[in-house]
Amino acid sequence: MIEIGVIIAILVGLSQVGKQLGLPTKYVPLMNLILGVVAGMTTAEAPTLQEKVIFGIMAGLSASGLYDQSKIFTKK
Repeated sequence: MIEIGVIIAILVGLSQVGKQLGLPTKYVPLMNLILGVVAGMTTAEAPTLQEKVIFGIMAGLSASGLYDQSKIFTKK
């Protein structure tokens, strides 16, 4: 199983790639949420579908929070 920290780091990296490709920043959290659910469905070793979706939502929202915090630190 891939650790949740690795999934969150990948999602943050993909959000940066999305920004570089022209995705408006207001859609980055939605992209993280969708990609997090996909990651949860494919990588989580949870026994039920609901737990896999919850895992993905947690990863996506965590990546969005980390992405938002990185914006605060990079503003000067």
